[in-house]
Formats: sequence, structure tokens, C-alpha cells
Amino acid sequence: MNPFRKFSHESVETAVSIILRVPALFLIEIWWRTNPHTVISQLHSDDVEILVTVAYYMTLIMAVAVATLPLRHLVTFYIYLVCAGLMGVAGLISRAYVAGEKMEHDTDLDAAGGSSGAEKYSEEGITSLLDNRRQIERLFFHVLAQVFIAALVAYLMEIKNWVKFTLLAFALPVVARLVGFPVAELHLVHNFATVYTILLILFCIFNNLGSIIDICKEGISMAVVTIQTFGIIPVALTFWKTMALPAQLLLFWGLMFVLQIYVYVYGESIGLWHEGWLVVLLASMGECCATPVSLLALCVAITYTSCAILSLTKLYLQGLDAYDNDTMRGWTEGFTMLLIAVQTDLLDLRPLQRAFLMSILLFIVGTSLIQSMYEIADPVLLALSASHNRSILKHLKAVSLCIILCFLPLYMTYFICQYFDMDFWLMVIVSSCLLTSVQVIGSLVVYTLFMYDFLRSEPWENLDDIIYFARAVTRVMEFIVAVFVVCFGLKESVVGEWSWINSIILVVHCYFNVWQRLQSGWKSFLLRWEAAKKVESLPQASADLLAQHDDVCAICYSEMRTACVTPCAHLFHSICLRKWLYVKETCPMCHRDLSVSSGSEKPEIDTEHRDNNSPDSAEENVRDGDDIDRSLIVNSDNSSSSSGLTEMEDDDPDIDYDEAELAEADQ
Repeated sequence: MNPFRKFSHESVETAVSIILRVPALFLIEIWWRTNPHTVISQLHSDDVEILVTVAYYMTLIMAVAVATLPLRHLVTFYIYLVCAGLMGVAGLISRAYVAGEKMEHDTDLDAAGGSSGAEKYSEEGITSLLDNRRQIERLFFHVLAQVFIAALVAYLMEIKNWVKFTLLAFALPVVARLVGFPVAELHLVHNFATVYTILLILFCIFNNLGSIIDICKEGISMAVVTIQTFGIIPVALTFWKTMALPAQLLLFWGLMFVLQIYVYVYGESIGLWHEGWLVVLLASMGECCATPVSLLALCVAITYTSCAILSLTKLYLQGLDAYDNDTMRGWTEGFTMLLIAVQTDLLDLRPLQRAFLMSILLFIVGTSLIQSMYEIADPVLLALSASHNRSILKHLKAVSLCIILCFLPLYMTYFICQYFDMDFWLMVIVSSCLLTSVQVIGSLVVYTLFMYDFLRSEPWENLDDIIYFARAVTRVMEFIVAVFVVCFGLKESVVGEWSWINSIILVVHCYFNVWQRLQSGWKSFLLRWEAAKKVESLPQASADLLAQHDDVCAICYSEMRTACVTPCAHLFHSICLRKWLYVKETCPMCHRDLSVSSGSEKPEIDTEHRDNNSPDSAEENVRDGDDIDRSLIVNSDNSSSSSGLTEMEDDDPDIDYDEAELAEADQ
């Protein structure tokens, strides 16, 4: 079998299933928004109470059936539904024919002169009908339409016996008109055809009622057994994926959103277009999340929108070659929207209140989306500078995107502060938005330093220290923003209105954004200070020793004009060895512990050590994963894995990285 054909067939089935199940979501939305007691009170009749209640719950049952039926049964259901709709169209055509005949008959009577004209008109009978060209055309098209609808219904329902001729019931007014039935009583024939068609439909439903009950029983039994076997959560996740519920919710919310915009823009009593497009969008979004179903659909729509933006960002930066279809991308923004909407009781608010709250929620989601875009752009930007990529277009795209990500949060903060008074919650939201701008500025500074080092004729030995200083300034600015939020929260708690929720948020913010930042920065400083102290305590290789050694640094594979000598008599660049010691306190060549060294021990350079320090033997000693990426070790810094080390995969436990040490180095 052709895999492309199979893929296309499966795609068509999935698309058809999604389209056919979307009406079930509209039925559930209408059911949720409708109050049967309100409808009964508006009708002012107790006789319809039972009918309204039955119709109310039958709507929910039908929606659940459409949402859960297998595709084969769902197509059959829609075929029967289309056939019922076609019979309704046939009834409307018949009603229009009867009305047209009666109107023309009355016109002819008035023209003929009252009762004498009526007697003359009735005596002519079918002769006058056949002499009127307009009546013949109306009769012909009516019969043609009824025959076409009856043939189409018979084909869809696969009726091949004499029963298919009974579908021509709405052609009886034409037959009655031809045999001379009074035009004034022609509506009785139409009413008879309507009653007959309704009875025919009820008979069809009753005839298939057993099959409907069997299908429902089979589905319920299978669902119960599956839940008992696997549990409700795996079954729910499988149903979510199999039925393509995210795509259904996306299509459902998109259609509802477009219809709501149309109502607000062109509605005579609601027209909001003069208020501005932003008010229309917020009001439409607020109206389209009034029930749990539409709120879930909104979160899914935000997820798909965020996924598309992040995918386009990755595609813009790295092209088609590096593009990957990450299905989990964008779900952070969707879950953020759902959690905040539930926390703020969005469903219990009035439409106008939901519209104003929606602006805050979209600001939070936008902040999270910008942060996700920065997480994609940051490694690409630093990789371009560290690898000395000469493509100007790639540099321009990365830098331009980072500039946009730097100024966009500032504009969003300015915009939101124009409409809302600053309180603790808004301060937390705005601070997270401003932190993104600070981080982008830090990345651009590091990128500039790397590019300056690339343009230099000689390597910049102090590059690592300067990059660490730039990163440290960025971290200090982030820390200052976090402390400012804490101070603002304390002021609100003391001077303003105190609440448990604000206090809990303040404590959590103090621990994660203040204490942990301070602790991580201090550990990073101590790690660098200890590594620098160890390297400075090592003796420097003399010119004669370098000439005798006549080799490259085993870490970066670059020429050694200056070098330090380890207690085990290995030579390395001081800066390279210091970066190594950020992560591991052992010799890169022989893995001897360098944390404790004896001052009386003198390094000796012999042939064996010289051979061991060559690039070939270095690759043999450190094997697969113990070497250091040459491009990263020179051009990286402490805060972004400056050691440039690849992951250790050696079986020797003495040379495995400790995860805690790696985490400290990343900080």
C-alpha cells in the first residue's frame, strides 16, 4: 500500500471527524447558557414545561452522542439528519407553491369581477390552468424539485422498494391542482402531506430505535470496562488524542469568535466598532469564554497560537533545516491562561468585567510567550557569536528579534499601566515582564563581547572575566527588581489591604526570586574565586619548558605561549584550566585531584608526560565524552555553561560529573 495514500486517507478521516463533531460543542455551549426555567416563565404556560425540560436534556444527550459516536455511526446519523432536513425543504417548497397558487387565484378573481368571475373561473378548471404559462412553469419546477429531493433521500437512505415513492408526498398539491381541487382548500392537501411525512419520520426513528439503544449500550459498556481496566485519566488522555479534541475546540472557538465579532460590529443595538478595534476584540473574547467549554476552547486556541508563533520564531532564526514540530510547544501559555482564569473566577463575572479582566490575562500570556521566544533566541544568538559564524543575515535576524523582544515588554508595561492602577498583583506581573527585557539586554551585551573578541587579531584572555561581570550585572538587576517587588508587597500589606493570598505570594516570591537568586549568585562567586585561587597557586611554565614541551593545550587545542603546570606535570592555558575547575577539581588529562596539592612536589616533564599531553593521547585518555568543545571553551562563560564541557559518558566513576556541581556551574 502506498504510505502517502494511507496518510491522506487518515488525514481526510480525521478532518471529517473534526468537522462533524464541532456542532456537538455548539450544542453543549447553547445548553450551558440556556436556563429552562427562564424559557418556561417566558412562555407563560405550564403545559409546555415537560416538553421544554425533555428538549433541554435531549439536547445534551444528542451533543454527547455526536461527540462520542464512532465515525461510521456518526456519518450514518448525519445522513439521516440531512434526509430529515431535505424533507423539511420539500415541505417549505410545497407551502410556497400553495401560497403562490392561492395568491394568483385571488388576483384572477378580483380581475374577473367577484362571484360571477369565480363561477366562470371554476367552470374553466384545468383549461385555465394549462393556458397560463406562469402557472405551468411554477407547477413544473415544483414537481421537478420534489422528484429531485425524493430521489436524493431515497439514495442516501438506500431505499429501493416502493417506499421511495411515498417520499413524493409533498407533490400531492400539484396532483390536487391538476384534478381540479379547489384552490382555496389546497392548503389541506399540503397539511395532509406534512402530517404523513412527520409520521414517516417517526416510523423510521421507531424502526431504528433498537439499533440506537444497542449502540449506546455497547459504547457505555466498553467505556466502563476500559475505565476499570486502565483508569479514568489514561482513558481521558486517549480520548483527547484519538478524537482530536484540541483541533475541535480550536475550530469551535474560532467560529464562535468570528460570529461574535460580526454581531458586535454589525449589530444595530450592540455596535461597538466606534469604541475601537481593541474593545471589540476584548469584548468578543470575554463573551466567548462564558462557559467551561468555551473557556477550555479559548485556552486551546491560545496554545495553538503560541505554538505557531514559537514555531515561526524558530523557523525565522534557524530555517527549515533546524525546524522541529514540537507538539508540546505553547502549552505553557494555555495552562497559564486556564489557571489564572479559574483563580480569578472569570466565568462568574459579567461580560463587561470579563472584557477588562481579559486584558490582564492576555498581558500575562503575552509575557510568558515573549519569555519563551527569548529562550529560543538566546542560545541561537550566543551560538552565532561563539562559533564565529560569518553569515550576516543570520546575525541580523537574531539581533533584530532580540531588539524587538527587548522593547516589546517595555511597551506592554507602559500600555497596561495607562489603564490600571498599580497594586501588588500588577507589580508582580509587570516585574516578570521587565525581567525579560533585562535578560535580553544581558544576552546582547555578551553577544557584543563575543563579536569584539572575534574581530580581534589575538585572543582576548580576559574575555571570560568580562562576560562573567556582564552576567553578574544582569543577575544583580534581576535581584534588584525582585527585592523591589518584595518591598512593594510589604508596603501593600502594612499600609493597604492585607490578605492571606497576597502574603502567601509574597513569601513564595521571597524564597524563589530573592533567596534562591542570592544563594545561587554567592555559590557561583565562590566557585570562580576558588578556581582562580587554585590556578594562581600553580607555577607558570618557563620559556624553556614551553619550548621543550612544544605542544598545544589539550583543552582548547591552541598554541601555548603561556601556560601553568599542574602537580602532575601537565601544561594548560590558565584560563582553560580555570574553566575546567569550575566543574571538576581534577586534572583534565590524568584525573588527579587538584584540590589538595603539596608545595614541595615539583612537576617533572618527561617524554611520557609529553606524549600524554598531545592531542592524540588526550583523545585516548578522555575517550568519548571527556573532551571539551574547542569553540565553546574559548567563547563561553560561567553562567551559560562556560566550561563548554560535553556530558561525561565514561565508565570510570572518578571522572563522572556531579549533577550538583554542574547545576552550580550553570548558575
